[in-house]
Amino acid sequence: MGTVLKLEGPRASKGGAAKPARRSSGRGRLHERARIPQRTPVAESQDDMLRWLREVYTGRYWGHLGIEFLDVSPGQCRARISLTDNHFNYNDVVHGGVISGLIDSAAGTAVRATRTAAEIAERPHATSDLHVTYLAGASGSELVAEGRVIKAGRTAIFTEVEVFDDRQRLIARGSVTFVIAASRRAPEAPPA
Repeated sequence: MGTVLKLEGPRASKGGAAKPARRSSGRGRLHERARIPQRTPVAESQDDMLRWLREVYTGRYWGHLGIEFLDVSPGQCRARISLTDNHFNYNDVVHGGVISGLIDSAAGTAVRATRTAAEIAERPHATSDLHVTYLAGASGSELVAEGRVIKAGRTAIFTEVEVFDDRQRLIARGSVTFVIAASRRAPEAPPA
């Protein structure tokens, strides 16, 4: 990982540098040594994938929420939200919907990074189950989500995501399942 994808638009965050990597404490961290499923090799270059993500994400829900992607590689994604007053609820903590949106976005981008545009066009994927466990109230200036694909099958892809605040506290964990739709191609006619 190491590519920074910045959303452009009214909610894009300032600056371009990714934060330095945190030391892994081994507590509550995603398994870094687990193999990333390579069910389908990504035919597109990293630059092509990032260009596509910028086009799709700018000005849509992700841009509205203020999500920027720090690292994207096949089966993995690190995404950040720089928090503004709009992200907080009346208790002065980040609204749970912001956290669940960040989890779903990081997981979906990790999945997207394992599939080619042609695969997605033929058999798109969509969230079928999203489970969030909120572990602490979030405040501060940013949230970072670290998502990864844990199993990719023919009809479903399973992911895990952890969300940290700017003090490196684990705020939430999520598991997201994506269903892969049936082929959009018409079935071939049987030979006569």
